[in-house]
Amino acid sequence: MPKHYLLHPADIPILLSTTQESQAVNLCHPLYREFSPARLSCPSESYIKPGSTIDICLPLSQPSLSATGYVIWCQQEQSGFLLGIGFDDPEQVYSLRMIEQICQIESYRLKQHRKGRQLSSEQAAVEWIRLHAADFPTIRQLQ
Repeated sequence: MPKHYLLHPADIPILLSTTQESQAVNLCHPLYREFSPARLSCPSESYIKPGSTIDICLPLSQPSLSATGYVIWCQQEQSGFLLGIGFDDPEQVYSLRMIEQICQIESYRLKQHRKGRQLSSEQAAVEWIRLHAADFPTIRQLQ
């Protein structure tokens, strides 16, 4: 189990789809689980079989950013299912890290907006990097 894994901010939606289940497309807000055995935890409206390949898409930017992982586990929760998603390919880990960094910056920008501060994406990136980049897991920590 990796010491570090990426926690997707709850206020930034992601899309999940599997090739095994053509109808399994979910808008997800990942949950935070301190001892998750996966690098990403995300609730799902439907059961997705462990071992299934899963495509993750972030429609936050154009073109949208994406990565492919696999379902490690899927457990039933009160409001659906909780997925544990892993990534073996170093390039996918790199992609996911970049995607999640963008999500963290956008989440920071939205939180500042709710506080009455209007920041551009570039301004939010500069502030987030100054405040949080040192704590963001490196590629080596994720592998």
